Amino acid sequence: MSRSTTSTPTALRSSLAVVVTRAVIPLWLGIGAVLKIIDGSPSNLPAVIVKWFGGNGFDLRFLLEFTITVELVAVGAMVLLPSLARTVGIVMLASFVPVLIGDLALGAASCGCFGAVQVPPWVTLATDLFFLFFLVFVGRGVPSLAFTASVPSWRVLAVGLWSIAAVAVAFGLTAKGDEANGGGPHVAASVAAGPEEGYYLPDYTSWIGQPFQSLTIADWITGLPSDLDQGPQYILFYRKDCEHCHELMEVFFADRPPLPTTAVAVPERAGFPTANVQPFVCDECRLAELPSGYDWFLQTPVLVKLADGVVQCAAEVSVDNPVCLDVF
Repeated sequence: MSRSTTSTPTALRSSLAVVVTRAVIPLWLGIGAVLKIIDGSPSNLPAVIVKWFGGNGFDLRFLLEFTITVELVAVGAMVLLPSLARTVGIVMLASFVPVLIGDLALGAASCGCFGAVQVPPWVTLATDLFFLFFLVFVGRGVPSLAFTASVPSWRVLAVGLWSIAAVAVAFGLTAKGDEANGGGPHVAASVAAGPEEGYYLPDYTSWIGQPFQSLTIADWITGLPSDLDQGPQYILFYRKDCEHCHELMEVFFADRPPLPTTAVAVPERAGFPTANVQPFVCDECRLAELPSGYDWFLQTPVLVKLADGVVQCAAEVSVDNPVCLDVF
């Protein structure tokens, strides 16, 4: 009787470990990969990935497609290769932890793990740590998850075919252009007028000392006035639903802008928002806009100060930190 009581928890633990390792965790990873494919937007990558890699010149669309591929391959390996499932799961989850900690440090609202679906980084971090500790401690010593020197050929072949399919899906279904933006003639026209990569990540320091009209972003703005090279002026990038943008305009631009100001509306990939639109209070601002159909990595409000058309200052600003307003 004592022997039976002792063996029962071991059997339950083994069964639970197998289910979580080969079904629950792959489902968790697979949902994230599928949602990123559906969204198809580098703008929803983890904030720390955008900052670390995008800021150093890496192609964010490639990073999106690569991460989707890795997640899908891991799902296939965990389901089809029992002897490697635990190891693959530990490696995947452990690699997520520093990214999520970085997102928390940056104050990101979403972890970027599930595309456009907003999930706070702390929620995903807590879940991943739970799964990680489960694999390390509960999955340890489970015979059906133990590493083996040989693997049936059919399993290796299945994982290989799955991996090829994962590459095709990740790099095919997240393609930029109409397919990534929901199609339609309006989107197609917008895509033709924006960055070829499908996104734009600004490097404000490289703008300094350059004529604004010579910057790449100037080519995509419609409505820019022709007199930007005449005296000191501001260019203010804002989003129509951005409360910080509205607050900045209320304080510094509502009655009369301190200098001639062009306000450039920045859309989301799907277009300009219709909900939570803030009142536009700068009556004397000249209006311009960037095209939809792209991911614009401008953390609005962004203020640019010009002197005879040359950029003197460019920065993300706020009411409490009104950089560029005191250059002259």
